[in-house]
Amino acid sequence: MSAIGGIFSDEDVQADQLAVLGRSLSRIPHDESGAWRGGRIALASATRHTTGESATQAQPFVCDSGKLSAVFDGYLLNPDELILDLEARGVKFSGRSEVEIALRAYEAWGDECANRMHGEFAMIVADLGRGHLFAARDHMGTVPLYYRCEAGRLIVASDFATLAALGELLGLPAMTPDRLYLAQIMANRWYLRDATPWAEIKRIVRAHTLRFDGSNITAQRYWTPPTEVTIRYKRDEDYVEHYREMLFDCVRRVLRSNREVGVAVSGGLDSSALFAIAHRLETSGQTLAPGIAAYSLAAEEGGNAFELPYARAVAAHVGRELVEVPLFDPDIEWYTADGARHMDIPTPSNGAMMWGLEERAVADGARVLINGGGGDEWLQGNELYYSEYAARGDWVKYWQALRRDADAFGWERALKRSMRFTSAELAPRWLRDRIRRRLRASRRAKDSAMNWLSPELREALADAEERYEAELPHNAVDWTKHNTATSPFSDLSHQLMRRQRSLIGVESRHPMMSRAFIEFSLRTPIDIKLRGALTKVIHRKAMAGILPDEVVWRTNKANFTNTGIDQQFAQYVRANAAEQLSEMCDLGGLETILNVDFSAPEGDYWAWEIWGLYASAAFLYQ
Repeated sequence: MSAIGGIFSDEDVQADQLAVLGRSLSRIPHDESGAWRGGRIALASATRHTTGESATQAQPFVCDSGKLSAVFDGYLLNPDELILDLEARGVKFSGRSEVEIALRAYEAWGDECANRMHGEFAMIVADLGRGHLFAARDHMGTVPLYYRCEAGRLIVASDFATLAALGELLGLPAMTPDRLYLAQIMANRWYLRDATPWAEIKRIVRAHTLRFDGSNITAQRYWTPPTEVTIRYKRDEDYVEHYREMLFDCVRRVLRSNREVGVAVSGGLDSSALFAIAHRLETSGQTLAPGIAAYSLAAEEGGNAFELPYARAVAAHVGRELVEVPLFDPDIEWYTADGARHMDIPTPSNGAMMWGLEERAVADGARVLINGGGGDEWLQGNELYYSEYAARGDWVKYWQALRRDADAFGWERALKRSMRFTSAELAPRWLRDRIRRRLRASRRAKDSAMNWLSPELREALADAEERYEAELPHNAVDWTKHNTATSPFSDLSHQLMRRQRSLIGVESRHPMMSRAFIEFSLRTPIDIKLRGALTKVIHRKAMAGILPDEVVWRTNKANFTNTGIDQQFAQYVRANAAEQLSEMCDLGGLETILNVDFSAPEGDYWAWEIWGLYASAAFLYQ
């Protein structure tokens, strides 16, 4: 885990510029820092070692010729395979750290290296031979990397504060808020892929590489979520076997550290499965870590977030101790200070509540924490199985699904659902496109969340939605797969949680967001995930016996909405909207949400919007 940065200047990089870059990156907990200069290009890093391999090689890593240098943040899931492939090409390794693997991969494959590297990472390579700076982010964008390009100069870094410090030293114009980006936060409508809260700063888009030659920036997508269903079996048992083998392998690959690995166990189906699998792998000697420890949030008993009975049941089932940590629940001042510290929007409450658990894991010696992020997105399923059946002409399974839905919801609802998704599949493309455009326009006209934006921002956000839609496939099934894999909202959540964990000193790893896991989900039929009212069908069947039945077959979920802080957010907006949001919002339209009672169930519906309004107002106050 590292904070990384780079400079490509219009003249030789000066020592004071490299010093500012290194000093700003070193604000996070780190074991060592390093810097390298090669004429117009410079790199720096502050590294906290999470593996034994990382501790053996300093960053930046420089090749023997001195023409290539690299910095790397994150971890790889397939280091052994990459080393074997590269050694087969005659590459000689001096170690096995991620940063050396990344540099050797770039040296051998150029821009294609990113597609061959599986994991959660961001990387920067200085290529003096070609006069380029190269950067890349992983397929899901779990590790942030931002850049600012002006007047023939490019600066790249893991965080906004570093780019701001460099920009000031370089004499770049002062940064200004990106009001359209803030508008999507306030409306909770997400369409902007490379935007950030700062107009002058862009993010490198997930699953993309970026190259700068001193004049031009070239961005290239290296991974596209597959949409064709290529994994089909006749029996559920075969899906279960394939899925279980794949999931065990994904967990095994993240259990690589020179310290004990923490596992966050909410008591939900996904994180509980990862804990139980990690336990089995450890007891069978299949992990590359000295041990694991389980941590769970101890919410107030009787509240909507109280899941300890399930987490305790899993711990008892596998025979391990569970460390229970109270939810972190600070007042609004903490959130406002958090945003200001990072020159960013404040963390949402459902992310901040993990702070105490993450600190406890670090205090116990862990530098890696595994969680179940990605499970809901890739295991939940949706009703588009009707579209899949219709496209294949599989009317037997269509009828079976209709019967299941009728048993679960009644015939009227089942028939409406089946007709909706069948017509979406069978209608000609021109008709589908016209219907979708009209539905989007109708939804925007009735959308309460749009009513508090200024007319100019409403129009700009509508244009952004149309551009976003134009990039997605026209087929409904394919549209859903691409949207799930590329949604800009998840960029925000990854950015904010990575930022928090970097400050605490722990690297979060997500087996259920690995490419292997996602591609299994995308390449298998929808109906192995959702049947009637039961979600995560194959996952549940695969976990039978591994988890206790009360967890495997639970259908309820915790609600981590924090009504207390939501009320504080609303009060902040009431007190400051006229001063901080008047240029972006219709203050009359804001009454729609400001009149909501956030202590009542109605407040749950508007939780993200009130956070977005508060976060935008607090950011503008900076």
